[in-house]
Amino acid sequence: MTVGKDANASWLILRYLPTAMFSVRMTYATNKGGKTLLVPTPYAVKLALVDACFRAFGANKAEARAKQVYELIKGRPVRIGPPRHCVVQNTFIKIKQEERGAPRGIYAPTIAYREFCYYDGELRVALGAGGMSDQDVRDLTEIAARVNYFGKRGSFMQFMGAKFHHGELPRGFTCPESEADIVNGGYRSMHHLDDFGQALIQDPHGFDRINSYGTKPSSLGSYRVLVPTMLPYRYMSSGKHFTHYQLVE
Repeated sequence: MTVGKDANASWLILRYLPTAMFSVRMTYATNKGGKTLLVPTPYAVKLALVDACFRAFGANKAEARAKQVYELIKGRPVRIGPPRHCVVQNTFIKIKQEERGAPRGIYAPTIAYREFCYYDGELRVALGAGGMSDQDVRDLTEIAARVNYFGKRGSFMQFMGAKFHHGELPRGFTCPESEADIVNGGYRSMHHLDDFGQALIQDPHGFDRINSYGTKPSSLGSYRVLVPTMLPYRYMSSGKHFTHYQLVE
């Protein structure tokens, strides 16, 4: 069984082994109510690949190569193949927060709700590879090996390898709601995952908008968009401190 619409598509599938708890807060989560998404977002994956260029190449080449990678991947689809099991643990942690009305720079201790995903199995990242040259695939594979986390810093991943896939992806990968086979695709949950918007893709200065040190904004809704995305995770059970999801295969 496959999902998606384009049988002529091709994908570069990157394999990672999670080595720490994963977390990436939902876009509209508050500082004190940090619910996590169950999978990395396409936006996070693309930024991770661009960021990895600064570790893969020397200082005199890094920015130029990062821009090349950005141009190569900015308009390509990203699908996530999550591990077989995901257990979301919820807890409260201590944080420092700037108090309302207090002088700037004065922080007070408080508590915040946080969620962390424990994965059992490999995480797969499928990047649309239509029209890529063999050299592009080799370069992206080399850069992908330098990615060591997705989402929240500390959500460490170990690169395990890459392979090229022709045709539609099999079941077990995320898919935008607008393209998904809702009945037969094996989807049981949905998240809004952020991705590069068309305004960003078409902007000749788009790289400056994703650059943390850039001066151009990357506003939500135009340059960064939320895409309703179907997930192949089924709710299994829950308790006071956890929720268990299992991959639909």
